[in-house]
Amino acid sequence: MKKRVNAWLAGIAVLTCAATAGAAAKGAPKLRIGILIAQSGPSETQTIRGLRDGLKELRYKERDNIVIEVKDLKGERGALQPAAAELVNKKVDLIFTIGTRATQAAMAATREIPIVFRHSADPIAIGLVKNLKQPGGNVTGVAAFSPEMTGKRLETLKEIVPNLKRVHILYDSNNPFSKTSFAAAKKEATRLRLDVVEHTVKTVDELKSALGALQKMDGDAIFQVSDDLVESQADTIFEAARQQSLPTMFDGADWAPKGSMASYGANYYRMGVQAAAMIHKILRGASPKNLPVERAEKYDLLINLRMANAIGHTIPPAALKKADKVVR
Repeated sequence: MKKRVNAWLAGIAVLTCAATAGAAAKGAPKLRIGILIAQSGPSETQTIRGLRDGLKELRYKERDNIVIEVKDLKGERGALQPAAAELVNKKVDLIFTIGTRATQAAMAATREIPIVFRHSADPIAIGLVKNLKQPGGNVTGVAAFSPEMTGKRLETLKEIVPNLKRVHILYDSNNPFSKTSFAAAKKEATRLRLDVVEHTVKTVDELKSALGALQKMDGDAIFQVSDDLVESQADTIFEAARQQSLPTMFDGADWAPKGSMASYGANYYRMGVQAAAMIHKILRGASPKNLPVERAEKYDLLINLRMANAIGHTIPPAALKKADKVVR
């Protein structure tokens, strides 16, 4: 009898401990991540999807043990700084940023809250970190180092458009990263004996005017360098390219399904998954200053055969075989 009573009491104790632990878990504060982006486009959407999937794989569940708040400024650049300050005031545990301006806004808002970025460029060149292996401060992230891939993208464009002679490049002259990217493109174009037509713009209206004034010649194409303003008007560029029968090459694998004839660059979904792993380390106590900046793990070539047909361009079979994905 005594043994049965002791067993019964032990069972009650176990159930009590389990109930207490469950209550504690339910009452535990949720981790809060703020996401700051200037404007949501295909690359941002894919990055955030990868981030969410990556966090889910690491056993973070939204509205259970983590809260994710997305601040999409929809192109209103002047709202970036107030939005960053709002995330700081809400005492988020970490800020995830996409792009130069969003990262700079977050850096201006806090030196305490960890910041993890997803960026297309070399983060040292644009002043986000001091060292790739030991970033220092409260900032680290995943970078695609797009300017380094510019030569490869131009070479790929020449394979897709064998008679390529000249490329039109539109970029925001107020964006220091875009200036760096253009300089890299011009250098590589010279190496490949391609002429470059520079179109500097500062507003959406200026970009539309530049497209309207564009004078097409045989062997022309539009070559995009990473730029928030240009990417926000990608649909406008694709339509202009369709009307003028111009091939287009965009940076980042997600642009071909959206309308570019070709795109080559980092797989932004995978970069989001990489960022999730970094965020996990930071939330478990690692310091951003000691977490090396990671390079994008995967680069993809996508060809939009529908757009090629629409502008009357035939993709050489050899180039088509190299594509990781063909949009038909």
